Amino acid sequence: MILPKETIYRYMRHIIMPEISGPGQKKLLESRVLILAESVRDAAPLMYYLVASGIGLIKYHFEVTEGFEDLKESLQDLNPEILVEKADFSPVDNEELKSCLSCQIVFGNNFESKSIELLKAEFDTVPTILALPSDWCGIIQSVRNIKDSDLLSDFLNKLPYISDSSSKVSSSPGIIFSRCFLGALVAIETIKICLNLKGVSENPLYFNLLNMDFKKLKNESVKTFLYDIQPSSTEFLHDLKSKLALSKVLIVGTGGLGSPAAYALTLAGVGTLGLTDSDKVEISNLNRQILHSTSRIGMPKVDSAEMFLKRLNPDINIVKYETLFAKNNAFEIIKDFDVIIDGVDNLPTRYLLNDACFFAEKPLAEAGVLRFDGLGMTIFPKRGHCYRCIFPEMPPAGSIPSCSESGILGPVPGVMGFIEAAETVKILTGTGKTLIDRLIIFDALELDFRVTDVKRDDRCPLCGQNPYIKNLIEYEIKCEGDAL
Repeated sequence: MILPKETIYRYMRHIIMPEISGPGQKKLLESRVLILAESVRDAAPLMYYLVASGIGLIKYHFEVTEGFEDLKESLQDLNPEILVEKADFSPVDNEELKSCLSCQIVFGNNFESKSIELLKAEFDTVPTILALPSDWCGIIQSVRNIKDSDLLSDFLNKLPYISDSSSKVSSSPGIIFSRCFLGALVAIETIKICLNLKGVSENPLYFNLLNMDFKKLKNESVKTFLYDIQPSSTEFLHDLKSKLALSKVLIVGTGGLGSPAAYALTLAGVGTLGLTDSDKVEISNLNRQILHSTSRIGMPKVDSAEMFLKRLNPDINIVKYETLFAKNNAFEIIKDFDVIIDGVDNLPTRYLLNDACFFAEKPLAEAGVLRFDGLGMTIFPKRGHCYRCIFPEMPPAGSIPSCSESGILGPVPGVMGFIEAAETVKILTGTGKTLIDRLIIFDALELDFRVTDVKRDDRCPLCGQNPYIKNLIEYEIKCEGDAL
């Protein structure tokens, strides 16, 4: 046996994928990663997904260390197998790291020059991931040699478009979503580098979550894009946070998608968060469901999630529904919430949720994931398409493989859940351009995002000109895990 039985259960969604399998997961557990980040706050989402995925040793260096003890406690509870240690950059430590380091990560740009110079001098041949978060936007690049990166000079020049830890903007929703989104992306790239999977691109990826724009930069200057980023004004942020504090968001499902969505929205300052889930925490959840932990295995997921989220923000109001989302309670559960987020793990509930939100005229942030792929959209009844406009009828049971059958890379639902959270805030505050009448498709192996236009289908059985679905339909759930 390559791995102990309990370890196999923990990483089962990885192990059943041929691209990873048991030997690949063993390689992840033997991998060593170094993180250089501006602050604990910047690196937290990344570290949750690295620890959940099973990166064996994580060395860290933060310019601002406030809050690390609480983070470390949560990381150890999420996955006791993983070691998280401070990098002291002593000659002995450097020699040891150089001999076994799989990947190094530079997250942010507010560093002392000597920190970057040390990486260039001591770890110049180590594969490196560079991540620059800004207000709703950011850039990520993977390089085989840190000296080859055009972004390196930007780190050293401390360009003004990146907020530092002392800036008021650093706690804005836009910065929070950029950090979270980048954290999940960097975790994916780290895993690909450790396993030598295809698709590690050295072309920087630029993203703008406010408008859902994505672009691989080839000959374009990075500065051309980042100098266009202007931090939000203090007045705008005050208005945004005031609206969020009065908002009520329901997340149906607290698993792979619901966890990151709840995490980001709690940090962003949403006043009331509803959580619906009938499941209990299992060890096989923990390679991707970052709200839960080893010590809470067997606990109802809504209780486990509440414990985690209250530590992030003690002032948030959590409303729990420890029940199946079903035909007989759907309208009652969603009625008091402003926006609904789909975090379900099966297609029957996905169709039921879409239909219930249509009849109740509730906006719905929708996403699904499988293996290395994600798909997302924003559904606003009577203003754009619905889920059935694209997938009119429930497919026959067994015709689409489930997550439990095909597996899933742990940070992939993180990417899509953070997108759902960003879409939710845009709906609540009327900012940016949402995914209404658009579809986002994510390919993690290629680190590629495609956003395509879609239209409301006049022949849709639910929202078309002559609909035949007039009431909720409850399909039998044959197999859970269709989406997560």
